[in-house]
Amino acid sequence: MNRNGARPMPKAMKALALVAALFLAAAGRTAAAESDVPLKQAFVTQLQQAVRTNDKVWLAEHARYPLKSFGSRQSSIRNKQSFIKSYASLIGTKLRAAVLAQDPANAFENWQGLMIGGGSYNIWIRNAGDGTNERYQIVTINNGP
Repeated sequence: MNRNGARPMPKAMKALALVAALFLAAAGRTAAAESDVPLKQAFVTQLQQAVRTNDKVWLAEHARYPLKSFGSRQSSIRNKQSFIKSYASLIGTKLRAAVLAQDPANAFENWQGLMIGGGSYNIWIRNAGDGTNERYQIVTINNGP
């Protein structure tokens, strides 16, 4: 017994407690690092993955309708089905390259939202959340002059 009247902890239990504490601390740092990424940056990364894999459904589900599209002609996409049907004309090779080249942490941002890409080839997203919850949506696609 120690001076507090408690039995001392066996060395094996001390070692196990130390390993558990280190494991929990490392897990906490990993979770904190993942949660430190802003939601808008995470959304940009997901958008890039969808463009990379031609995931028309993901892109259509994350658009706000009517969606404005500018390129060889101006159009307004009214719903998910129209987005999927028009995908080839909406996401051209130059737009795709511009979106994939964007550093998610350094996207241009102003009062209109976030621009992913550059020049005449970009996708604009905007926070459509209610002030307490962020929820990003695609609002405009610019596929060239």
